[in-house]
Amino acid sequence: MNQKQLKQLDALFEKEMQEERIKGASLLVQHKGKTEFRNVYGSDREDSIYKVFSMTKPITTVAFMMLYERGLVDVFDPVSKYLPGYEHMQVATMRGLVDADKPITLKHLLNMTSGLVYPGDMSEPERIMDDLYHELHEKAVQGANMSNLDIINALGSVPLLFQPGERWHYGISADVIAGVVEVVTGVPYGEFLKKEIFEPLEMKDTGFYVKEEEYGRLAQMYSRIDDKGRLRESDEKAYAWLNMYAPTKPPYIESGGGGLYSTLEDYSHFVQMLAAKGTYQGKRILGRKTVDYISKNQLTPEQEKTIDFDSILGYGYGNFMRVMKDPAKAGSNGSVGEYGWDGLPGTYFFIDPEEELTLVYMQQIEQGGDLELRRKMCQIIYAALDD
Repeated sequence: MNQKQLKQLDALFEKEMQEERIKGASLLVQHKGKTEFRNVYGSDREDSIYKVFSMTKPITTVAFMMLYERGLVDVFDPVSKYLPGYEHMQVATMRGLVDADKPITLKHLLNMTSGLVYPGDMSEPERIMDDLYHELHEKAVQGANMSNLDIINALGSVPLLFQPGERWHYGISADVIAGVVEVVTGVPYGEFLKKEIFEPLEMKDTGFYVKEEEYGRLAQMYSRIDDKGRLRESDEKAYAWLNMYAPTKPPYIESGGGGLYSTLEDYSHFVQMLAAKGTYQGKRILGRKTVDYISKNQLTPEQEKTIDFDSILGYGYGNFMRVMKDPAKAGSNGSVGEYGWDGLPGTYFFIDPEEELTLVYMQQIEQGGDLELRRKMCQIIYAALDD
């Protein structure tokens, strides 16, 4: 890769820091298995620990696909085969609640076409989910004895936004898949991840909480304070709503959708494994054909029309990851087939199988990633390909 071109990344981030839109970040670019660029900016450190939020989801995909490869699950299985809380689902309609016309399947979950929602205020299911989240949180704070599976089954009481398979909508599906993994394996979800993924991939600083002695490595969270995107250190209120008020304590739910902490180095090992078609340092995590399967668009044309994220304009979706379909629509000089995902505070990764190119990017900003910065970062990296 053209190192002079990659140095444009430093210029980009220096400008962002001068204008106070970035105060801490780190990134790693690899090409054909070789590190071509790595840098850390501002308050972050080489070994900073980040809450990666939804970058947990692709790890949950890999956990599930390990069971798939062992013949322990079928993507067309109904969720209720494993989690009884999803046996009698109802759908919110203009006429009120109606019964779901088909079961939610594991495939619906993996592709975010289940109708399950996150908490919010844009629809009745989101408002009900918001109330339930608060109720479960209060119970946990008061010391109620609730397991992962108790909580995940309870979330099944919330009505669906639409009939299973009808549309795409981002919701709690990955948390439910994590529950399925726990039921099938018979071990806590975090324990399964540690043994089957984190230890083989040498992800020593990845988990659902930060060790007490490593607390000082936790990257500072920032919050935007104006329409120019300038930042200040986040306050207690921000940490509370991000569910980071007690990062050194085991959480009351090991969220397969957004619960993990990790580092630039650790997460790059996971990305390297996918880029190498399922292997890392000679260790096989997934089969080559399975990696091919999870890195393809899984949505129908009708489902694709309902994707409502600006961050994946030009992309399809499947197995908790975006998949590039139309670089022109995305304004990207990247490749068809590039795939990856991001996390709430702006953490981000991509894998380009055609170019054997990967990026892992870390930051911690309460309101999320700056899509313009993300595009600029990626177009600089792609412009550096010269072989």
